[in-house]
Formats: sequence, C-alpha cells, structure tokens
Amino acid sequence: MLGALDDSSSPNSGSGGQYSSPEGVASGQSEQLEAFKDYYSQDEIHPGDAVATLWAYQPRAGDEFELERGDMLKVVGIWDDGWATGVRLGEKADAYEARLKLQRDSGVSHGTGRRASSPSSSGEVKAFPLVCVCLPEYWRSTVEGDGPEEPDPTRHPVDLDS
Repeated sequence: MLGALDDSSSPNSGSGGQYSSPEGVASGQSEQLEAFKDYYSQDEIHPGDAVATLWAYQPRAGDEFELERGDMLKVVGIWDDGWATGVRLGEKADAYEARLKLQRDSGVSHGTGRRASSPSSSGEVKAFPLVCVCLPEYWRSTVEGDGPEEPDPTRHPVDLDS
C-alpha cells in the first residue's frame, strides 16, 4: 500500500533544476527514466505530459502532493521506482477533457500526432506515485470503470462441456 512508505521514500527537490527520486539520486538506488508505461493504457507517460489523478493520495512527506480525484499534474521527472515529480496544473481533469473535446469538435488540430499541450502550470515541484495517475484521455473511462476489465478472482470459468 502506498501509505506504508516511509518519509525517506519520497522524492526531494534538488538544486540547479535537478530532482532526486524517492531513494535519492546520490544513493544510486533509483534512476530517472525517459518514459513510463501508463498503468491504465498501453501508452507511455513522458516528462512534459499532463496526467490526471484517479485515486486520492495523502502525502507522507512535505515534498509529496496531496492528490484528489481529478487533479491534473505536469510530469517533470519519472523514476524507476514508480514515483514521478511534477507541478500541479491549473485545471481539473473534467475541464481538461471538455477543452480537448471542444478543440476536436471545432476542427482545431495540432496535426503533429503529439498529445495536446498541457494547460499552464505553476508552483513547486513535488512527488507523486504513478499508480495514482493516468494520461488524461483515459481518465474518464478508468474512473467510470469502462476501461480494460480487471480479472475477477472470485469468478470461476464456466465449463461449457457440462
């Protein structure tokens, strides 16, 4: 469970634009990644991408975000231990989704194949667990349970030969 992590397991802001990971870059126990496979889709999350919060999270240290469902973050760094650093965005997932739908409906296209640009961000860089977030285009289907179905361990296969 995420709440079981101790204070030393959360990322810390470094100096000179460098950010350490949950165990600290200096310790050599965690490395920064170029991308991370989104737990809730087949896509990758990259630094610079916006992500939407699926699950609330209570911080265990001062350098972690308190997250509520629908919060939006812009990823700054991704770490190999399932944590990322980022900044809070100024809009919620509902508003972000509505803005992208409006752009699609109006025929506005970026034409590059890249994701739409993130809304403006400000504030300090803090850490968050990647298991609590997804790419915004998968937010609604995941929260409403329309995403890929999880296997039900209590359900037994039907024997068609009986």
